[in-house]
Amino acid sequence: MKAKAREIADSPLEWLDGTGEYSDIILSSRVRLARNLKGHAFPWRAGKEELESCAEKVGSIIRSEDFLRSFRLFEIDALEPLAKGVLIEKHLISPALAKGGPGRGAAVDSRGIVSIMVNEEDHIRIQAILGGMRLHEASRIARQVDGPLEALDYAFDSRCGYLTSCPTNVGTGLRASVMIHLPALTHLGRMGKLAFGCGKVGLTVRGLFGEGSDSPGALYQVSNQVTLGQTEDELVEKVSSAALGLVKQEQAARGKILSGKGIDLEDKVWRAWALLGFSRVMEAREALELLSLVRMGSGMGILPYVRVGTMNALLLDTQKAHIQARATGELSVEDLAAKRSAILREALASGEKGS
Repeated sequence: MKAKAREIADSPLEWLDGTGEYSDIILSSRVRLARNLKGHAFPWRAGKEELESCAEKVGSIIRSEDFLRSFRLFEIDALEPLAKGVLIEKHLISPALAKGGPGRGAAVDSRGIVSIMVNEEDHIRIQAILGGMRLHEASRIARQVDGPLEALDYAFDSRCGYLTSCPTNVGTGLRASVMIHLPALTHLGRMGKLAFGCGKVGLTVRGLFGEGSDSPGALYQVSNQVTLGQTEDELVEKVSSAALGLVKQEQAARGKILSGKGIDLEDKVWRAWALLGFSRVMEAREALELLSLVRMGSGMGILPYVRVGTMNALLLDTQKAHIQARATGELSVEDLAAKRSAILREALASGEKGS
């Protein structure tokens, strides 16, 4: 049956629940493994037949293994543009994979934790995403999924490790990352210095949608830059330690702002609350910025408490593809802005707020 955008939009996504340690600041933990099949050209230089052959080999493992059989398989070229947009917004596929082409596909588990991208930059990219600070658990899940796929005979060198399309992924092929909310550090102008410091120890700080994106709403991705020279566990621990360090700095920065300019901070977050709660039109970027302030204000006890899960869900529910997927007809730019505002008003006014 052809996948519908609404169906994908309404499917579970585990990290939205707001569980996991430090989930008020760390939205999600992700571990991604890059793998390629021995004897096959990398996707960027492989022809149609070779790409389709790789996709069939991966698909056969997924369909035959008990652990993977429940995964839903998507052929990218068979998806409508809106469905692809929803998958991108959910971070289950990349914009590059969404462009489609021969043999491009994805497999997603029923809980919205694991996705497997086929013939993106590499033949296989396995990712596991969990809520809060749970990188070690995400790593365990990703490696569990990797186990059955190893039967495909990966391209591996005894000295260099896993061979990948991008040289920075050669080695373990592992990227560990956290999506982290740092509004106070952003407000104090410290993110440039912190990003530079992360770079000196082999980490990188990127925007919400990864490389090349900016950071609306003070949302950042912190991940390792290279995968060679350290074990998988060492890389995961390195990113975990850095993320926890940023959490502590963010908490201290919030305290500093509150003690030094408390009335200004209160005014700013209450204004954000009012705009989200009463506006009739809202652009996507403005919504992210205001949600960032409300998330911080709620977490600091300035505003009424809003569940972390509610705040997480609004990050997706107010994005363009999700709004359109749940609409009964085609929405204009003005309609999208009005619907986004209605979603925000309803969420903040409803009983979704905890006690």
